[in-house]
Amino acid sequence: MTYIHLPVDFEQPTDADFERFSAVMDDLRDERAHVHCIANLRVTAFLYRYRRDALGLPDPEARAAMDSVWQPGGVWAAIVGDAAAVRLPHQPARPRSVL
Repeated sequence: MTYIHLPVDFEQPTDADFERFSAVMDDLRDERAHVHCIANLRVTAFLYRYRRDALGLPDPEARAAMDSVWQPGGVWAAIVGDAAAVRLPHQPARPRSVL
């Protein structure tokens, strides 16, 4: 397994951070990859945007993993292109009801 470290300042993510992430994902497109971050916040946001923009997945499918962890607000909402949430705080995922 090859380890690739992509540090991203949680308080100040940039489009350049996402572009580096996308370049790595493009290079690994035909390989299995384990992508993680300490709280799964950065990675789920970047994976959502990558799946939506680079892979062309429908928004609900692209967004599912991120929604299972959080709904980003502030700068992270801007990074994923959610203008309506830019002025909102981050929200943890809502627990799913079991019937």
